Formats: sequence, C-alpha cells, structure tokens
Amino acid sequence: MKSGMVSTSSGSQFKLDNDAKSDTFGALWRILGANSSAQRIFGEATGFSLLLTTLHSFQNDSENEETESSLHTHMKIEETESSLHTHMKIFGFLLRAMTAAVCNNFVNRIKLHTILSSNTFYDLVSESGLLCVDCEKQVILLLLELALEIVLPPTSNLQVECISSETSEDESSFLSAASFGLSRLDKERVYNASAVVVLIRSLLVFTPKVQLELLRFIEKLANAGPFNQENLTSVGMCKKYSGYPFLLTHFDKDTLYFCYSFIT
Repeated sequence: MKSGMVSTSSGSQFKLDNDAKSDTFGALWRILGANSSAQRIFGEATGFSLLLTTLHSFQNDSENEETESSLHTHMKIEETESSLHTHMKIFGFLLRAMTAAVCNNFVNRIKLHTILSSNTFYDLVSESGLLCVDCEKQVILLLLELALEIVLPPTSNLQVECISSETSEDESSFLSAASFGLSRLDKERVYNASAVVVLIRSLLVFTPKVQLELLRFIEKLANAGPFNQENLTSVGMCKKYSGYPFLLTHFDKDTLYFCYSFIT
C-alpha cells in the first residue's frame, strides 16, 4: 500500500487507482477503530509513514499530468482541478484513518508526532497543492480532528465535489462544534499538538479570514485547560508564533494577547 502497488496471490503487481486508495483507507479506518491490537500492529509496522508516501504520490501524479497535457493548456487546467479534488478525497480518507490509528493510544501518538513534526511532512503538504483556497478549510478540519482525536467516518463531511472558493452563508460555522460532529468543543483535549503546529507553519498560505478563525479557535483550545496549554507549548508553539510579526497588524488585541502569552 505504501508504494501504491498491490500484489496478487500469483505474484503479479498492479497499481491502485485513486478510488481503490480511498476504499482501502476506508477499510483501514474500520479495522483500526475496531480493536487496539490493530492499532498496535499498525504502529509497529510504521503505518504512519503512509502520510509521507501518499503525499509524495500526489507529486508523481502531477508530474505525469504535466507531461501528458503540456500541449493542451485548457485540458491541463481541467485535469489539475480534477486531480485536486481527487487528492483531497484521498487525503481526507487517509487523515481519518490516521486519527483512528492514534486515538487513545499513547505509543502511536509518539510515532505520529515523529512524522508530523518532520520537515518532510510539512514540505510534502506544502507542495501537494491542497493548501489552496478551494481546500484550505477541509485540510484544517482534518488536521484539527487529528489533533483532538475526533474519530469520524471517512465519508462524513467530505463531499469534495462541493468544495468551492465561494464564501459560505454562515462563515462562523467553519470551526464550530457542529463541523466536528460535536455538541460542544470547550472540553476537547489536544492530544496531537504537532498537527496544530503544521497549521501554524502554514498560516500565511491561508486566506485572511481563515487565518483569523484558526487563531481564535486555537485560542479557545488553549483556554480550555492546563492539559491543552501544556501540550501546545511542549511542541514549541511559542516559537511558531514568534515568527509571525504580521500578527501585529492583522489581528485584534485579544488574539494578539493569546499569541504573546505563548511567547512570554
């Protein structure tokens, strides 16, 4: 699965198509959510490296499309949009499976942290094309689910065909409790703070409104209790925030107070 190839009983190999990848991650989600033994085996088998190999496969797909459609600009644009939606769907199924793999498992949290805190993961996410206007909210939600260990079915709220850059009617609902399938968020714990750090490192890529909503959401998480504050500071949140002087002119004083509370 890590190579994107599957071997048959006869020894022959074939490449998984994109729908098959999503189906496989969906099946993995069901297995990992069923028992802790599956989680343990997944962690021991370096299963979390799927985050790296899958993101790397997106680059290969893009390179192949560029080669095949270099002479047809309009076809290239259409294929790029289709590829983006396909990759977003696969990424969604993958992140939901990773959340099931790490949920309530301390050992797997350490293994996941090793991947998420690596420059390789950040670079692959940045180069994947998923941190764009069309997909930014979906990516943020998925990484926050991973941070909070909110386990949702892969198909839940992942209607990628509806992804649009148009602003929703209720902008405030983007990071509401309902977005995570919950009634309230004030008691949620941040177990995998490295996922939040990835978002902070990507902050400048997001649109201004999304930047502000994300920072305010992280503020709420930090204020939810000492457990969250300790986990967020333990992964160097103060260092990440101190690298963003633009906050002085882009955000209100309450949000700034939160940012500097990490620094001082």
